[in-house]
Amino acid sequence: MKELNFETGLMEMAVNGGRTIRFNPADIGFLDLLYGLLGKIEAIEAETRKKQGQTEDLAKLFDRSRASDKRMREAVDSVFGEGFSADVFPGIRLTALAGGLTVLENFIFAIVDEMDESVRDNLSKREGRIAKYTAKYQARNNVVPLE
Repeated sequence: MKELNFETGLMEMAVNGGRTIRFNPADIGFLDLLYGLLGKIEAIEAETRKKQGQTEDLAKLFDRSRASDKRMREAVDSVFGEGFSADVFPGIRLTALAGGLTVLENFIFAIVDEMDESVRDNLSKREGRIAKYTAKYQARNNVVPLE
């Protein structure tokens, strides 16, 4: 049986030595998933801030922070697979600051940067490949049959 193989753009990336993710960095559908995840995280953070503003009880603040982190981890795991957060962010709250962003923002923006680079690279290659195929099939159509 013949096999048809073609480029899908899928790549694997190791994430902080904890897990491997597999995605096409030029796929806008994956970017949509990431922005959806960011939306969920922002909603969880807003809800937590609102509740935390209503109390000065430290125990309740810490309880809400743990509950918020758990919900964020569930949201991340829903995109990247069960247990992903535990493997990639062990012992760290996703909202912990590192380098001016939260740990989770660092992760997501690292992926977005990779996607941006991949899209630019693919677009630069696209015109040449299309021109090659256009020329190839145009030449076939211009062949005059022998009589």
